[in-house]
This record gives sequence, structure tokens and C-alpha cells, in this order.
Amino acid sequence: MVGRLLVLLVAASGAGCSEYGFGADRHEPAPPGATPSTEDPGIDTETPGEDTEETGPVGETGSDETEVDTDTEPVDDAPAAGCADGAREGFLSWDDYPDIAACSGAWSVPGVTRPDLTPTCAHAAGDDSANLDGDGCSAADLCMAGWHVCAGGAEVAALAGSCDDAVPPGTPDKSLLFAVAQHSVTNIVCDDAASEANDVFGCGNLGVTLSGGNGCGPLNRALASTNPDSCGYNEAEPGLGPWECDGGADSHLTEGSLVTKRGCPGGSCSYDGAPVGSSDKGGVLCCRD
Repeated sequence: MVGRLLVLLVAASGAGCSEYGFGADRHEPAPPGATPSTEDPGIDTETPGEDTEETGPVGETGSDETEVDTDTEPVDDAPAAGCADGAREGFLSWDDYPDIAACSGAWSVPGVTRPDLTPTCAHAAGDDSANLDGDGCSAADLCMAGWHVCAGGAEVAALAGSCDDAVPPGTPDKSLLFAVAQHSVTNIVCDDAASEANDVFGCGNLGVTLSGGNGCGPLNRALASTNPDSCGYNEAEPGLGPWECDGGADSHLTEGSLVTKRGCPGGSCSYDGAPVGSSDKGGVLCCRD
């Protein structure tokens, strides 16, 4: 009887250990299909905030940062409009002609061929400016700062080679003249050694056509008069155009020092059925200083 009781006590003791987790696995069995793990779930093996070799301290990337200097030096010879109002009307390609531009606009201070030709309205002129009649401006104001009215045929030859691209394709005839400061004594003959300002020379399709005998190099047009107070070319002057060469009895000998472009204020002229203002029909050629 005693032996039988001992056997029952031993059996009950074994069942109680398994039921209460003593001497048995205390984890829930993995669900079917799960991958067995060799780590003990629920045990964090890393300390929060601890540095690691890969990432470095918390809040840092762990890699060296390189400061990049994005500043660039300005390029002095970069292409520019050349015209004070920011837009060219001839020699349109800034890449092909970086140092010469044809600029339309008006001016009221006389002359293109004079040693004291300087801006008088802070370059506030041009056919795309607010001052379409060129009030208070000289021919030099059509050029942006750092540019000047081209000195003559020699400078045009050096920077453009010819007048071919001074007038864009499709431009109507007798509509553009871009003047330069070319000296001449008489008979529409260019003379770089002279100081006189007879006639107005330039590139375009408005004015007297020049040839090799005029000695003007690539320049192909001129305004030349035999009468006082006239530029000598009908389609250039009021009321067909804005070019004026007023100056009294001897003005026909000094057009280059007298010429203005103010003869069609407020678009008061017309040509070939279209209105013409003082900023129309050309302006000057501007060359980089």
C-alpha cells in the first residue's frame, strides 16, 4: 500500500513541473513555416545611444562632409547684347559677333563723328527702351556700358569682316542704317587720317550705296548731302524717316558731327504704309571697349 502511494506521488510531481513551466521550454512554439532563430526573442543586445563603428554617435552621419565652393569668377569676354536696351537689331548672333552689335534707337544730342561723343542719358535709349524719342540722349547712349560707337570701317572689318549680317534676312529695303564714327573730308570718301566729319557712314540698306572707290572697307551705306540742313537721302528724313542733319549753311559739309535721330516724334512719320518713329530706321553700330 505504501509503495503504491509513493508511485502516485512521483507521477503527480512530474505533471506539476511541466504544467507550471519548471524544467520545460518557456517559449511559445514557433508557428508552422517560421524560420528557427538562434537568438533569444525579446532580448535587446544593443544599448540605445551607444556609438557604433558604422554610423558614429547618434545624430551624426559617420562620414566626413566636404564643402564645395560653387562660386565662379565672372568672364569679362562673355557674349553680351552690346545695345543699352538689351536687344540687338543686327549682327544678331552673340556667339558669332561677341564684340559688335547693331543697335536701333533715337538720340537728340547731335553727332556720331566727334571726339567728345559720350553718353548723356545714362544709356537710357534704344527702340526697346522707355525713351523712344531719345530725349536728352547722344548716339553713345544706344550702346551699353563698356561699349562705344564703332570708330569706323577698320574696326568693323576687324570685328565683323563685313556688313552682311548687320541687316537681318527679310528686312524691307531702305529701312535700316547703323552709323559709325567714320571720318571723311569730301565726296563720300572715307579718310581715317582726317578729323573732319563730312557725311554719315555705316552698315545697312538705307542711304547711298558705297563701293570700293569710296575707300570705306566693309561699310556699305552713307548719308551725304549737297544742301544745307539735309542728310541727303529722302527715305531717311522726315516725314519718311527720323534722320536729321540740321546745322545751317555749312551743315552739308559736317553731317557726321550734326546728325540726330529725332525727326519722327511719337511715330509721326510713315513709310510704305507703316508708321515710323524716331527709334526706327536704324541707329549705330556698337563695339566693345
